[in-house]
Amino acid sequence: MNESPYGAGEFFTDDDDETADEEEEHSPSSSISLSNDDVELNQNDAVTNSISTLRPGIVHRLDKGTTGVLVVAKTSSSLATLSEAFAERKVKKQYLAIAIGNLGEDQWVDKPIGRHPLHRQRMRVVPDPSSSVNARNQARLTGPKPTKPGRPALSHTHTVHYDGKLSVVEVQIATGRTHQIRVHLQDHGTPIYGDDVYGLSDWNKALSSRRGIVRPLLHAQRLEIDHPVTGESMVFEAEVAEDMMGVMKAIMPAETVL
Repeated sequence: MNESPYGAGEFFTDDDDETADEEEEHSPSSSISLSNDDVELNQNDAVTNSISTLRPGIVHRLDKGTTGVLVVAKTSSSLATLSEAFAERKVKKQYLAIAIGNLGEDQWVDKPIGRHPLHRQRMRVVPDPSSSVNARNQARLTGPKPTKPGRPALSHTHTVHYDGKLSVVEVQIATGRTHQIRVHLQDHGTPIYGDDVYGLSDWNKALSSRRGIVRPLLHAQRLEIDHPVTGESMVFEAEVAEDMMGVMKAIMPAETVL
């Protein structure tokens, strides 16, 4: 077992070729919650070169403070195969988030993402040159024009419950851009609760003072991927961390909590 700020952790091993850990890949019977440094590995969220000495076998990434399932390869060949699956978008990923406001009905968000021209550690939806407002009629931040277009980013959002202030949202992503879910929800005007980069500072302060939570309430809940050796379809799920579950229970009726 491994300890993390967000709960107990463990490794789930599928035979001798591949290991999945709770930051983004996890079996239904496991209960892992780990955090990962917020480092961009490459444009497709996968490591495509040799095994890193700092992150040996890490196939993809989670943003700092995000809990859930993480795929870890035990061999170089498995790393290459799994990384290729991520790069070719053959992996199905579902997240759970708590957002400020109401995202409304199910919808696909198809907006390119690129690095912010002023704040280089941040990402943003790359504005349509013909528009000065976003989808919610909010004025976009002005600044230098991007030197290149953003990368395609596609997310699907489903509002599980809205209590008048906060929403529990399921998000499926078809691409793996840096900070994709956080940026798409922020651009929609419904940022993730607790997000100190893309969120609302007053709400974040309230979350910290009332519940002691100082991270984005974002969780990598489910991941589907083929085994790198046998080709067998595998599904991994991670239980929601205790801190996030406490907020969810306050938002949702007891009988509907996931």
